Amino acid sequence: MDFNPLHAPLHAFIGRRTSDGASIRRTLKGVEFVMMFPKISRSCVLLGLSLGCSLLVVSSARAQYKIDLQTCEDLKIAKAQYGINVVETATCVNPTKTFKPKGTLRNVFVLATFPAVPTGAGITFMITKNDANGEYVQNMDYAASPKHTTAYLPFTINTPGKYFVRMVNYYNKSEVWATTDFSVGEDTVGARAVGNTAAGQGKVTICKEIDDNWKCVGTSSEWKANTPFNVLFENPTPSGVDFIGIIFYQQGPDGKDAKFVNEYQQNIGEQNRKYATVGDMLSLSAGVYSVYIIAWGKRETMMHNGNLTEYFAKTTLTVK
Repeated sequence: MDFNPLHAPLHAFIGRRTSDGASIRRTLKGVEFVMMFPKISRSCVLLGLSLGCSLLVVSSARAQYKIDLQTCEDLKIAKAQYGINVVETATCVNPTKTFKPKGTLRNVFVLATFPAVPTGAGITFMITKNDANGEYVQNMDYAASPKHTTAYLPFTINTPGKYFVRMVNYYNKSEVWATTDFSVGEDTVGARAVGNTAAGQGKVTICKEIDDNWKCVGTSSEWKANTPFNVLFENPTPSGVDFIGIIFYQQGPDGKDAKFVNEYQQNIGEQNRKYATVGDMLSLSAGVYSVYIIAWGKRETMMHNGNLTEYFAKTTLTVK
């Protein structure tokens, strides 16, 4: 589909003289046709063209531009420096119209490709459910400079269903330049610890201490009341976050979390997969406790209801 960077309507056409000066060739919605003028009116046409010279000059800037709008699994981004400005050019990696939920990660990439627009253009990508009249999902804007030949935006859409994408004029959103559609399938991962990593893949152990080889010394799932202990967290892959939280909830008789006890923020580093406390700073009174290791950003900040699902690791500790 074509678009006009200077906001001309979609039915605008391009006028060009033919080699014998006897016709005007026009393009309407991608269909080219020739309008022949009789010789008796050529002088009038030429006069009109002469008087409208400025309009013809502008018409070259108002020419329509072919857009390829697609959805991709990912994008490869190349950057070029123009003075103080950096222009990104995107290439589609694995074009597709079917996507899977990926937790907090971007899972849908919308890419428009077009010839460079001398005037630049303001673009809005609009996503709705099913079709153009469907429920609003998300809008995102993109500013294309005269050097841009692509415009792209990543989206996180995890709700299964069909979706419709419109690329429209930022300044007049009723002017649609291109459309496409895609679908999101059912989630097969479930709760996630972080990003698209399934919850519960790590291990948390209660220890008397942790040695220099990351071995838990004096491990036990039962502990003496008000006696210090340490926590060892081991994940199969790098954590992907800078900070984790060690969260304690006291369980009720039904084994569910009933009372928030405390939380401790710890700096693990996103490339690391192990963390251990030191210094015997932790202790608990008698009771049964849920011990969670979570990404710090997933902690409960308003109401502490417990029974967390998005955790790296969990264990139960009985304190007597």
